[in-house]
Amino acid sequence: MPASPPSTSTLSDRGTTLVRRATDGAVLLTDGRRGAGWSEFSLQELHRSLTLEHPDSARHLLYRVGFEWGLQDMLQLNLRVREARGRQPGEDLWKLDTATALARWSAPLTAAGWGRWKFDRSAQASGVTLVELQDSAVASALSSPPVPSDPVCHLYAGLFAGVLSFYDRTELHAVETECAALGHAGCRFLVAPGPIVDRAETARRGGANHAAILRAAVPPVPPPAPAKAAKIPWKK
Repeated sequence: MPASPPSTSTLSDRGTTLVRRATDGAVLLTDGRRGAGWSEFSLQELHRSLTLEHPDSARHLLYRVGFEWGLQDMLQLNLRVREARGRQPGEDLWKLDTATALARWSAPLTAAGWGRWKFDRSAQASGVTLVELQDSAVASALSSPPVPSDPVCHLYAGLFAGVLSFYDRTELHAVETECAALGHAGCRFLVAPGPIVDRAETARRGGANHAAILRAAVPPVPPPAPAKAAKIPWKK
């Protein structure tokens, strides 16, 4: 249950506000939950150690951590929404509009320094959501020389896939198509069903840019069928 601090001070973090509880020094997120600090060095060491110990599966491990993180975050958010609405039947996260629900989830993580992102759901008819991320903590930690050869934000890819799998109530996957650690202006992700993400990953590995990846992976939405003319029966 989120703690209610009796005495607090504020901490500035990338233009947002965290709260430090005076009684025990705990750092609280904007929704009252406790947070823990991760330095860039910690993120560097996490990736380095996984790569050394599990070179073939480090990416998958980080992705699964992010995916579970996203699922659990949304589960807890849903419980808080139900609590706020008096635990009435049917009063849950899905009663909020999509933008509000995703913003409610995003705000504490942005305040904690994990960056800023926006969801583009305009291709939802094809089962695709695009995510643009600025100030990726992982990309910032891993962008120093030697520069990586592939995108590094596997934790975020899993996070976005987990969040949208929960919200859309179907298993989704994600691939990073651009990464700030590689010199791009920010990080971009495609979240979609497995076959679409597989095609996107194949295109990315082949050197395609973001636009080309989308063309290769996302099926075009068929135009609506023309309406049939109504038949007027002859009067007898």
